[in-house]
Amino acid sequence: MSSLGKERRKFFRHPIQVPIKLRVADSKESFSSESRDLSLGGLNFTWPKKIAKGTTLDITIPVKEKFFELRGRVVFCKEDHRSARFHTGVSFTDFPSAFKARLAEEVLQILEYRKTISRELGHEVSEEEAASKWVREFASSFPTVS
Repeated sequence: MSSLGKERRKFFRHPIQVPIKLRVADSKESFSSESRDLSLGGLNFTWPKKIAKGTTLDITIPVKEKFFELRGRVVFCKEDHRSARFHTGVSFTDFPSAFKARLAEEVLQILEYRKTISRELGHEVSEEEAASKWVREFASSFPTVS
């Protein structure tokens, strides 16, 4: 039986569009982009040029006052003819990067949840209250890093 058309990834992708900084490992120059989705295993973003499969990237995800520094390797880079950009997928190369990605993902989910419940309740909910509610409702469904 062919595996074509089946989802082959191990981790659930969370659609999170946030600004990111990219730098080819061991180079000085960094570039800005935006994530498309994030998972425990990797990150997807768009880029104006093709990046060779296997290229190691240092990635920074800013979340509030924190900067999550990650390292990943390009696993695919496919041209989107409609946007004239390349959908690029990166797999995290080490445990600390996967762990930091998970933390960044949780913080971003909590910030989005805060906006939603503030709107639903008709008043501003504190970050602490939103985090506490989010953890009670959703933390158990988040994948663990192992």
